[in-house]
Amino acid sequence: MTRLRIIYIASLVILGVLLVFTFRPMTSGEKFSEVGRVQLLEIEDGWIVEFDIINREGKDIDYTINVSIDGKLYTERVWIVDGGVFTYIYHIFRHKLKGGDASFTVYKEGEPDPIEQVTYYLK
Repeated sequence: MTRLRIIYIASLVILGVLLVFTFRPMTSGEKFSEVGRVQLLEIEDGWIVEFDIINREGKDIDYTINVSIDGKLYTERVWIVDGGVFTYIYHIFRHKLKGGDASFTVYKEGEPDPIEQVTYYLK
């Protein structure tokens, strides 16, 4: 009976460990920024580009959004509080688009590399 009791207790311990790892929060404690929910929607007179910039840095951050349409550069800066989300929406008009390429690049304050870059080839 002692051997059966040891197996029973060991299986309960293993089950407990598995439950702890299963329901443990999946956060790693890392601080980061990200771009999410990127969408390109075609409408009657052109396209709409929409994406979210999410700040999980632990402090307020200034972001720069560079938009290049047919080689013309447009820049916008946004300040996002810690834990905040900014939804960026840009309308590309069909009659103004000549070459067909539209690029969007998002930079975090003080960083030379972008956190997100996407190019669309539209016709």
